[in-house]
Amino acid sequence: MYNQNNPNNPPKHNSYSYYPPQQHSVSPPPLQHPIPTHPPIQMVDPPVSSPSPTTQQRITHQHQNIPPPPPHQQGPNEYNDAWRFNDATTQMGMQFGRTAMMTGSEYVEKNINRYVNFPALKHYFKVNNLYVANKIRLLLFPWRHRPWSRLVKRSEQNGQMEGFKPPRDDINSPDLYIPAMALVTYVLLTGFVAGTEHKFHPKVLGGNATTASLVMLIELILIKMGCYLLNITTETQILDLLAYSGYKFIGVIVTLLVGLIAPFWLVSVIFIYTVAANGFFLLRSLRYVVFPDSTNTVNSPQRKKRIHFLFIVATLQLVLMYLLV
Repeated sequence: MYNQNNPNNPPKHNSYSYYPPQQHSVSPPPLQHPIPTHPPIQMVDPPVSSPSPTTQQRITHQHQNIPPPPPHQQGPNEYNDAWRFNDATTQMGMQFGRTAMMTGSEYVEKNINRYVNFPALKHYFKVNNLYVANKIRLLLFPWRHRPWSRLVKRSEQNGQMEGFKPPRDDINSPDLYIPAMALVTYVLLTGFVAGTEHKFHPKVLGGNATTASLVMLIELILIKMGCYLLNITTETQILDLLAYSGYKFIGVIVTLLVGLIAPFWLVSVIFIYTVAANGFFLLRSLRYVVFPDSTNTVNSPQRKKRIHFLFIVATLQLVLMYLLV
């Protein structure tokens, strides 16, 4: 028998609950990790720069709850700080624009100048207000005007002839400003007249502009053909004849304006008067075209033919202006 009180018997342990004999345990010494030793790091403060006047002004306004001044009241430095652009991008854009302008100018000089002489065209637009007023008065009342000869432009060095003076310096010089403005006014006025008669349509403006252009072209062709048949050698440019052909629109515009407020018989009188005034103006102005050199002797039959040609051009204004009115 197993006796627990018998000292010779060893103690019996339960296989399911084994408890080791309790002994006095000594706690191990605490672990001591080595403390890393690094060289001391010196924190360097960033350089403190004084704020710009704009920043300082904004800070002051923020602390005082005062809104900053608008851009148009700021100084140049404040405005540049507020609207800062990238210098490289700006320079690139300016360089691109400069290159594009130079390329366009070269294209115009190489291609368009072949057909249109822009320096010569500018000569016909050198006008001022005084010239325009006096020229319109001359076109409507040419009866007592003297003289009709054009003023010559001479060189300051040798005194040789360099052409004629511009219109602003010579009332007898033809220009293209008045014909161009008169043509535009005529087209708009015909549209207004059609509107008063309840006949307006956008096609009216285009049709009248086409008719006016064809009338000027037909007259220009007839004058050049007459000069060729009469063997008239002149250095008159096409632009001079185009200017003289465009002056008839002044009389046409006056007739249309009178037709808005006056009876038919008065309109007919005004129309006949403007036709006569324009014809007389062309008789006197085209004289230097038909007789370019006064010293050149022209035989009597040839001279009569040229004078008859001038009267034909003057009479032709009745038909052309009637088509426009």
